[in-house]
Amino acid sequence: MKTASGALALLMGLSACTSAGGTNPVVSALWSKVKPGARQAALEAEAEAAARPPIVVTFEKIKATGIAIIRARVGGDTKGVMLYARSVNDNYVTYASQLQQTMTLKGSLITASRAIGYDMLSVRSDANDPVAVPTPPEDWPERVTRDYRFTGDTPGGKLISVRCRFTKGPPFELPLLDKVFETTIMQGQCSGDGQSFGSIHFVQEDGQILRSAQWLGPDQGMIEIDILEPFTID
Repeated sequence: MKTASGALALLMGLSACTSAGGTNPVVSALWSKVKPGARQAALEAEAEAAARPPIVVTFEKIKATGIAIIRARVGGDTKGVMLYARSVNDNYVTYASQLQQTMTLKGSLITASRAIGYDMLSVRSDANDPVAVPTPPEDWPERVTRDYRFTGDTPGGKLISVRCRFTKGPPFELPLLDKVFETTIMQGQCSGDGQSFGSIHFVQEDGQILRSAQWLGPDQGMIEIDILEPFTID
């Protein structure tokens, strides 16, 4: 991962593409109350902003930032939010959005989240977990164990231990931003401690996961993430 010198303007542009466009409705409402006479001007400015060409995010633009970037979508959100690598601790990379939502990944495995629904404190998995360590589809293990820890009624939180079984699916052409990638679908089914959930991963030949739907806990459910620029050390 390279230093993001001079990339602030581009980051703001990439972040803007994740919103619905136009003026923030909360800001518009407050402005109308404070400056009633400026309501027409605010409406005209909002219309002008909505008429501007949408910002198109490409892999070339993402490469230009020099930053590892992921995109996350929860529930019915179709645009998602961009998160940028902010800190590294051994094999764990923490990403943050412009609103300071954070997500920590080990490889492509989500191991912690904050301010994205209910917080996940940590995830511990087997050393050969193919979501945490890039693994070609044909080399994925049959099963791994994961221990999920969430906020709870005690200082240690709530621990949920599950056993996950993986199944290799068909090849899949994955359209992502301005490119199409050859991937293999890998499915996971996890159960334990009264919980049962599935996952899906779109994996390249070298084991890099480009998109996956992962579990964020019994209260949050699933989140979809795209690895747009993986963290690497030159």
